[in-house]
Amino acid sequence: MKITVSKDKILDLKDKVLTKIIDFRIEKLSRLGNKALAGIGIGILGVVIVCSAVVFSGVDDTAEEPLPSAMVAGAAEEETIQCYSIHINGNRIVTLANEEDAKAVLDNIVAHYQTEGSEVIDVSYDETVEIIETEEINPDIMTVSDAVSLIITGTKEPKTYVVEEGDCLWDIAIINGMNVDDLIAANPQADPDHLKIGTVLNLFELKPYVHLKLVEQIDTTEKIEYGIKYEDTDTLYKGEAKVKIAGEYGQRQVKKEIVKENGIIISTQELETKVISEPKDQVMVRGTKPLSTLVGTGSFVKPMSHLEISSSFGASRGGRRHTGVDLRNPKGTPIKVVDDGVVTFVGYRGTYGNMVIVSHGNGIETRYAHCDTMSVSIGDVVKKGDQIATVGNTGRATGYHLHFEVRKNGVPQNPMNYL
Repeated sequence: MKITVSKDKILDLKDKVLTKIIDFRIEKLSRLGNKALAGIGIGILGVVIVCSAVVFSGVDDTAEEPLPSAMVAGAAEEETIQCYSIHINGNRIVTLANEEDAKAVLDNIVAHYQTEGSEVIDVSYDETVEIIETEEINPDIMTVSDAVSLIITGTKEPKTYVVEEGDCLWDIAIINGMNVDDLIAANPQADPDHLKIGTVLNLFELKPYVHLKLVEQIDTTEKIEYGIKYEDTDTLYKGEAKVKIAGEYGQRQVKKEIVKENGIIISTQELETKVISEPKDQVMVRGTKPLSTLVGTGSFVKPMSHLEISSSFGASRGGRRHTGVDLRNPKGTPIKVVDDGVVTFVGYRGTYGNMVIVSHGNGIETRYAHCDTMSVSIGDVVKKGDQIATVGNTGRATGYHLHFEVRKNGVPQNPMNYL
């Protein structure tokens, strides 16, 4: 049987095969580096593609046309790129595009640990740190910021948390599957006693590639603490005190030399000091009037209608044991005294913030800390269930809660055993 193929179909077939051959040649050329293509030249590239158009002029379609010798030689050659690597103890850690970027990485590491406004006197590493020029094929070039982060933290993208309003250290630890001690250890530069909104916390222990020792000098103005003098008065209850004459801080100009290791201060030396103004003592009057004695019922009511524990009694708190229980509630929630008693302290006390202390007799006292407002005074006799304060976050607290303590003869007890 005779098969007849039209001329149009033959031309169509030629076009399809020609396209495949040209694509094949281009694919071959795309595998070559820039240097190889330069050696071959644009002329040969044109010849290779144009010659494909005569594939049907008697040449066997199934035979693959050999590449020019220049192309074969170039295919084996890969392009190398000049770059600069930072080596630490002989190991390449990061690679930068140029020497300026590599130097910028080391400068930024110093700047990361430098005190603002200080003069750097000396910089040294525990490790051997070198910038080495290299030529590499397809190097992993990093940006300056990523390289700095990797060397300082051990990762390009350290996991962090920004403290928000209502947060507390223990909640942050629990949410991120950590304990408080680990969270504090991962943030040696942060002060857990003064955690502020906006503070950036690391959520894992940093493992830097370098340990940088930085010696710097800084000029600063510091306050000079004033002293306190007391005068007794029988118009106030025992434990009650008021300011008669406010104290005034003094000021001094100090030049210091500070030595830090990865940002942690290991020594401070005063080089020069000059007193600008002397402090003035504060005069306080303190009460001698005896307090009423009152013995409570021995049965406690809840200090708030809703009890939600955010930190339990005895929990580890940055190397210290928690002496009370933290009960979370919104700002302004009423706080009630748990039993009959006499108010023995009302005021601000260090990390407790605003606090009320009530004596219930028989050596039992209760403490209500971090209050927003307080509605009682020293010497007041209070009855079980009376409101004495509202929930706040004063003192060492970043979230709104009541720190509630029960003490017997001065020894902290588990409050939940009494409620």
